[in-house]
Amino acid sequence: MSKPGQRVNRAELADLFGVSLPTVDAWVRDGCPFAEKGAKGREWAFATADVHRWLVDRAVADVAAGYEGEIGVITADEAKRRKAVADAVVAEIKADEALNEVVNRHEAAADVAGFCISLRTGLSNAVAKIAGRAAAMTGAPEIQALAETEINRAFDAARDELVKGWGTAVGDEPRA
Repeated sequence: MSKPGQRVNRAELADLFGVSLPTVDAWVRDGCPFAEKGAKGREWAFATADVHRWLVDRAVADVAAGYEGEIGVITADEAKRRKAVADAVVAEIKADEALNEVVNRHEAAADVAGFCISLRTGLSNAVAKIAGRAAAMTGAPEIQALAETEINRAFDAARDELVKGWGTAVGDEPRA
């Protein structure tokens, strides 16, 4: 294996940088420097230090491209302006949360999860009650009434679980 700063052929370059020969070919198409262009009976030659420098410059350019705006690279003033805007947005969100104008996503997710668990439990209990009592019932209307009662009970329990978290019921004012 060659050392950086040496002149190498295409296969040695691929080995040195731990890439495939097609990758080296792609680098050449993308502008990788070479010391000698290959041809029939003549191998490509690369100066490893030049290739290394080109790869580093390309990586830096790729990273910098993520920070470019319409007019080019972001200046320190532009970065400060963007930070100030982000800080202002965060402050507005915190103020809205304090005034109960926005909902905290994590709290809402936890409350909805509690609602779903309560509903699933209530519906499972309803199915068990209906199954246990339906055999003794005489007609479909009686079974339907029982089913509606038990399902409504499950939904009411789930609603009550949600009201615990949000502090409101239908028609109530939001919690303060």
